[in-house]
Amino acid sequence: MAISISAEEAIKAFGLILASIFVSRLFIYFISKYASRFARRTQTDFDDALINASKTPLYFLIILIGTKYALQQITTLPSLTGGLESVIIVFEILLGAVFINRLFGVIVEWYSKNIAAKTETKFDDEFLPLFKRTTAIFIYGVAVVLILDFFSYDITAIVAGLGIAGIAVALAAQDTLSNMISGFVIMADRPFRVKDIIELPNGEYGEVSEIGLRSTKILTLDALMIVIPNSKIGDSQIVNYSYPDRRMRLKIPVGVAYDSDIDFVTDILIGIAKRQPHVLESPVPKVTLESFGDSAIDLLLFVWIDSHKDKVQVINRINRDINKMFKKEGVEIPFPIRTIYSRNEKSETGGG
Repeated sequence: MAISISAEEAIKAFGLILASIFVSRLFIYFISKYASRFARRTQTDFDDALINASKTPLYFLIILIGTKYALQQITTLPSLTGGLESVIIVFEILLGAVFINRLFGVIVEWYSKNIAAKTETKFDDEFLPLFKRTTAIFIYGVAVVLILDFFSYDITAIVAGLGIAGIAVALAAQDTLSNMISGFVIMADRPFRVKDIIELPNGEYGEVSEIGLRSTKILTLDALMIVIPNSKIGDSQIVNYSYPDRRMRLKIPVGVAYDSDIDFVTDILIGIAKRQPHVLESPVPKVTLESFGDSAIDLLLFVWIDSHKDKVQVINRINRDINKMFKKEGVEIPFPIRTIYSRNEKSETGGG
C-alpha cells in the first residue's frame, strides 16, 4: 500500500519532533552529569546557579527549534504549518526572555550574596532588588515589542501611544512619582540608612526600619511604626544620630547654691558620670559653668554615650546619682526664690 505524500511528511515531522525531545533530554543529562560535576569543583557557586537556571529554558528551546524545523518539512498544508510556526516563534521569543531574565537574576543574586554583603555600604543591598525587578520588566517589554514587530504591527504608533499614556499616568500619579524619585535620591545620597537613629522635624525619633520606593518606615522607641512619604522626608531637615558616628553627647543641666564649692561639685559630677554604664571614657566627661541664675549657679555636665538608644536611661541614672550624692555631701540644690517688695501708698503721702 502506497503512503501519500502528506502522510509521509507528517511521519517525518513527527520523527523530527521525537528526535528533538531526545536531543533535549540528552542535553540536560549531559549538563546534569558532566557540567554540574565540573561546576561543583570550582570555588564559587556562580556556575552551579547558572547551570540550574539554564536547564529548563534550554530544554524547551531545543524542542521548539526541532518542532519548527519539523513543520517546515510539511509542504501540503502551508496555512496550518505557517500558523503553527508563528506560534512557535512567539514561544521562542518568550522563552528567550525567560532565559535572559534568569541569567540576569543569577548574576544579581550572586553579586548580592558575595559582593554586596561584604561592602560597608547598604546601598547595593537596598537597590539591587529594585534593579532586578526593573530589568525584568524591561526584558519582557522588549520581548513583547519583538512579537508585535513579527506580526507586522506598527511599533511607532504603539510607542507613541504608550508615550501619551505615560504622560497621562504621570500627571495622575504625581505624588507617587515624586515619592519614587525621592526614594531613589535617598538611596543614592544616603542622608540616613537602615538601622540609623533619626529625629523628624516634629520631634519624633526612632530607628529607620525600611527605605522603600514610596515611603520610609521608622520604628520609634515606643515601638510605634511611623510611615512617612519619601517626598516629605526628602524635603525635611532630618537629624541623624547614627551618622557619621553613633556616639552622642548629652548635656545635663545642674543648679547648685551660690555658696557651693564649684570645684568640689565638679569632681562629684565627673565621678558620677565615669561610673555610669554606656558612658564613654573618651571624650572624657566635663563640667562647665553656664551662667549665674536668679537663685543658683547653673552648671552643665557633658558626657558621651555609645548609642542614642541609651539616652533616657543614662540621663535617669545620672540625675538619680546626683540627687543621692548631693544629699550625702551636703550640696544644696536651691529652690527658685523671688523677693517681693510692697509699697504703702498712704504712708508715703501722709494720709490716714
